[in-house]
Amino acid sequence: MKKTAIVLALTSVFTTNAMAEGVTGGVELDAKFVDGAAEYKADNGSGIKAFIGYEGFGASAKRKANFENEYNLNYTHDFGNIWLKGEYEFVDKKSRQQPANDQNKFGITVGGNVAELFDTSLRLRKDTDLNSNTLAPRGDIYRFDLAAGKQVTERVYLNAKVVGQKQNKKEAITVGDKNKDSIYNLELRATFTAIDNMIPYVEVGNEGKFGTDTRNTYGKVGVVFPF
Repeated sequence: MKKTAIVLALTSVFTTNAMAEGVTGGVELDAKFVDGAAEYKADNGSGIKAFIGYEGFGASAKRKANFENEYNLNYTHDFGNIWLKGEYEFVDKKSRQQPANDQNKFGITVGGNVAELFDTSLRLRKDTDLNSNTLAPRGDIYRFDLAAGKQVTERVYLNAKVVGQKQNKKEAITVGDKNKDSIYNLELRATFTAIDNMIPYVEVGNEGKFGTDTRNTYGKVGVVFPF
């Protein structure tokens, strides 16, 4: 409940300061479904997130359905034709349904628009497990996200993404073949714009799992309420 209170407090702050010049913020709700059932594992992202931004600086707090918490700090600098974003995220897993290590995530993203045809970005990130749970092996993952997006109609923005991950600690692969330490995921999202006071989206994707050739196809629905 303590973490939920923090998120609600942040939401209240965002609402109070929504009219301040240059301040942006909001709340995002999302849910992920695999084979028609709600998926509440650590890697799915289902939950509620509150966020705020001011002059390139951003912060967010997310409470996930499995009682995991994510706290993110970031800064984006606009160079005109391209932009550069640095971020740090701490994942608190002490309250989650299954034991796991907390994580530090450091990332950098470069993006821009290609000849006014479509948006593109590339993010590189390092996800490092902390020694917060002695029962769970510590992972160390390199990750990249390559994305492209375009406003295809007045009301629909499409974004496609390829996500690659490399697990550097084979002992963290607890199922299947430990040599299968690289996976990739595919994502396609449609965001519905030009709607007052809300931004709904629908996402479909296909994702792999370390140690096996198993892949899952999923669906995700969400909505952002900007302030």
